[in-house]
Amino acid sequence: MLEYLRDFVEKTIQTFVSLLRVIFLTRWVHNIKTERQHTPCLILANGPSLNQSIQNNPLFLENKDLICVNFFPNTSYFERLKPRYHVISAPELWLPYARPPYPELSKELYENIANKTSWKLTVFIPFDAKKYKHWQEPLIKNQYIQIKYYNPTPIEGFRWFCHFMYNLQWGMPRPHNVLIPSLMLAIKKGYTTIYIWGADHSWLKEISVNEENLVLINQKHFYDENTSKPLPMNKLKGIRKLHEVLIKFVHAFKGYWDIETYAQKKKIEIYNATPNSFIDAFKRFQNN
Repeated sequence: MLEYLRDFVEKTIQTFVSLLRVIFLTRWVHNIKTERQHTPCLILANGPSLNQSIQNNPLFLENKDLICVNFFPNTSYFERLKPRYHVISAPELWLPYARPPYPELSKELYENIANKTSWKLTVFIPFDAKKYKHWQEPLIKNQYIQIKYYNPTPIEGFRWFCHFMYNLQWGMPRPHNVLIPSLMLAIKKGYTTIYIWGADHSWLKEISVNEENLVLINQKHFYDENTSKPLPMNKLKGIRKLHEVLIKFVHAFKGYWDIETYAQKKKIEIYNATPNSFIDAFKRFQNN
């Protein structure tokens, strides 16, 4: 009884806080149209296993709409695979005052998107980015590129409340990883079967603390697996302590369970086809 009461109070507080977030942070618009999709989609996350998946299972890419994320357009895969959607979530990729080297990296990213895209591509980015023009300028010159904005507002609380907010596009589970908005946008676009590649999420074994008590994490991606180095995890001001790093991971992994519950209610199947992935929320799928 005590546990039930504690959970009820916690959910009540979370719901109230989420409602305040929606009031002050959310753009109250239905920006993304839902259309029943007849083909499955495949999300290409940035984990190091993506190289192996693409090279070993090229036939699995066929007859699927591809969703790529963040720095994917900087790679040769972008022109080769021609994804239908590109999802951006990290504020460093549009904030003009982001700490180095992100201003230079983001400039390279948007120029690559603009210069390489010769097929219809929809770029999804949070509404907050809309007020900054520097990143938009290269993209609007390309007739094949469409920009769509979404609400990354963190939603927590009672399940009925969360699902209601999701349906209205007013928020989503805490978007601590770009895979979370990618999944929510795929659901919103009407895909009933969603596959995931490159979602290793094996950060826990990459954490260390040096003699200066700096928390370091080697966040490997498919494009820098052999060159990445352990670095502190930044936040908008300063760097994260160990408990802050772990809390961030907790929110990400819990978010996948929230998405799976939402997907089941909408009769949507999500399959994690990433080998050795740490995500425990979605059904596993073995590539042929």
